[in-house]
Parts: sequence; C-alpha cells; structure tokens
Amino acid sequence: MKYYSSNLEFEKAHKVLSKLTILDTLDKKLNPVRTQKYNKKAFEIKNLLGLKNMPMSIEAFDNSHNQGDSNVAASVRFVNENPVKSDYRKYIIRSFEGVDDYASFDEVLNRRFKRLLDEKQQLPNLVIIDGGKGQLNVARKVFESLNLIGVVDLISISKDSNHMSSTIHLLDGSEVSILGNK
Repeated sequence: MKYYSSNLEFEKAHKVLSKLTILDTLDKKLNPVRTQKYNKKAFEIKNLLGLKNMPMSIEAFDNSHNQGDSNVAASVRFVNENPVKSDYRKYIIRSFEGVDDYASFDEVLNRRFKRLLDEKQQLPNLVIIDGGKGQLNVARKVFESLNLIGVVDLISISKDSNHMSSTIHLLDGSEVSILGNK
C-alpha cells in the first residue's frame, strides 16, 4: 500500500487497503470463536487436573546442561494457547557449579517469581515443570516461600523410559497418565 502511494498509484493502494480492512474484520470476528474454543479446552484441563485457576496463561520451565557445564534453564509462556515469544526467557545458572536439577529449578523459579512479584506483573495461572516428583517438590517449596500456593497452579510432567512425556504430577501427590491405555 505504501509502495503504491509513494508511486502515486492511489487506486491500487486503495484496493490493498480494502483487502487489509476485510482481513482485519474477519480476524476480529474469528478471534472470539478461537477464544471460546480455547476456553472450553482450558475448562476441561482445569477439571481433569483439579486446578484452582483456568489455565489461560501458562509458563513452562526446563533445565539443561552440557555434560555438567553451561547450566541453563528456559521458560516459555502461552496465553490462550498462543506463544508469547517476547516472554520467553533463558537463565544462566549462577548459584552453583556442576549438575543439580533441583538447585537449578530453585534458582530459576525464585528469580522469575520474585521479579514478577516485585514488579507487580501478571502471574501465570499455571506453571509446568519439566521433571518428576522431586522437581515438583522443589517448585512447591519456592512457591510456599513466595506465598504462591493456591494463587498459581503448579504441576510437573515426567518422561517414561522411552523419553516420552508420560505422567503429570499434581501437588496433592496424585498422577495423571498422559499416554492413556497403551
């Protein structure tokens, strides 16, 4: 449109503007439908896992290292099932040397949620930890120290022997199989 306008081809620029207006109108009409579909999914997830909150905003955390060096963690954020890439974070682990998945989660979750609380930013409805019961217990302790238990739902997801996500661990100690009956 700008190209046509700068070349004084106003009729072509107007046609492009008309098409953009139509696309924008369609998107605005479809967005409530998309949101309604996600709300239904979120409601089902909330009930299945016994969550206190509708999982409209979700953050997930994972740790990684390179044979004991370069300990890092990352978090991703989704809102209404859409990735919010501007809220993706990479954390360099500073509090220890070597490999310690639990200490990594402790550091990263404390850094992330202390900052959100200090800056009075919006908290996610659900936090997902990549790991089993041990990682979930570390996250629970962090959330307890920050008074986030009951404010933000917290789960972890562990993998089976084939390295496939298989089980959701809940704070009450119960588990939900992701794989179903195979």
